[in-house]
Amino acid sequence: MSNISQSKGVDAPIMFKAGTVIFAQGKTSKYLYLVKKGEVRLFKSKGTNLSAIELCGEKQILNEIAILTNKPNELTAIAKTDVELVLIDQKDILSVIKSSPQWVPEIFETLCERLKHTQEMIEEHNLASEKDPRLVISKDDEIKYIKAISEFNSQS
Repeated sequence: MSNISQSKGVDAPIMFKAGTVIFAQGKTSKYLYLVKKGEVRLFKSKGTNLSAIELCGEKQILNEIAILTNKPNELTAIAKTDVELVLIDQKDILSVIKSSPQWVPEIFETLCERLKHTQEMIEEHNLASEKDPRLVISKDDEIKYIKAISEFNSQS
């Protein structure tokens, strides 16, 4: 991902243009993302279809489950608008967690499992787009996003 190499420091935001895939479902990741400006849509792929799960904005974090469980991404993140993201390296997060009391990692594990379950329920019942019309995507946008995801996956 070329955007990441432009980083100037730990807290320097990285710019992603609207329509850019930030991370993709099924791929491993090494960053937690903090949204500084803009909006990011989270999707779940099912075959050739995308289901919008969430719209994230300022001060929200992305990719927490994959980073904290050290598993591949369960969602795809695509910049809805131009966004600025602060990248936090997984090794830094895990280092802080490992140096904390023993119960802290257990709390994170429980929270990740609950969050995964909640995301599965939202997806299964298509609750996200029903409650938030900003998550409804046109067929043209879906085709554009699927193409962007395919290009992203071919680069990794």
